[in-house]
Amino acid sequence: MLQSTLRMESIYDIHEWLNRCAEIKKELDTAVNLYVELGKLKWVSPAGITVLLSTLNYMDNYYYLKTGAPSYEMTDRFDILGYLERMNFLKLCPTDVKDSFEETNNMEAYYHRNRHKKDDELDELRLSKSDDDIVDLDRSVKKIMRAKGLHRNRVTDIAGIVTELGQNAVEHAATDSYSCVQYYKKSRTRPERVEIAICDTGPGIVKSLKNHINYKNNHDIVKQAIFTRATSKPEQDRGKGLMDVKQTTFINKLNAEGI
Repeated sequence: MLQSTLRMESIYDIHEWLNRCAEIKKELDTAVNLYVELGKLKWVSPAGITVLLSTLNYMDNYYYLKTGAPSYEMTDRFDILGYLERMNFLKLCPTDVKDSFEETNNMEAYYHRNRHKKDDELDELRLSKSDDDIVDLDRSVKKIMRAKGLHRNRVTDIAGIVTELGQNAVEHAATDSYSCVQYYKKSRTRPERVEIAICDTGPGIVKSLKNHINYKNNHDIVKQAIFTRATSKPEQDRGKGLMDVKQTTFINKLNAEGI
């Protein structure tokens, strides 16, 4: 059984979920039933929902997914079902996962809601397969940032980061990329912020680079990917992308947090 945590928000929640997925992949034969228990899930962040979606679609290639869907009770502070539907999760998840949601919940009530236009603060889950899709994502990110009064230089910087990470997936990793963007107002515990999430199920930095560089361990591979021009395609003059992301995000002080 693959069971989610109560929240999929922080990097720790996401790592716990991914570790469970990796353990299942090692232990369970393919073409068998895999029960995915999401019944206790109460909260997801943009990063959490993109990881959840991409891993379920990835696991669907190997198993028959039987899903325990989350439920909404009047005492809940957050309508997890409403959020997942609003973010287009059920349009992009595996069919058997969607069927499980519909079997245990009245999803028709959500499907027929009036959706208010929120493109100045929300870009729902989207699937990117090509450079044109990344261009559309770039436009959406810029629109949200401009609507929140961010300086045009910062808008350009952030859009550049999003483009680089998105293109890494569709060009270098040769896999689909899932993304979403959400603006949050200031609260008692958190500052005003925009959360941008980009996720893919490509081979990963370690597997991509390990046959092309000298390294001490897996941590050293990741370090070289971020701090040097290490690349699996030196003949194409690649390898600057993640360095530029690090430089722009953290050294130039965009008040950013990365997970």
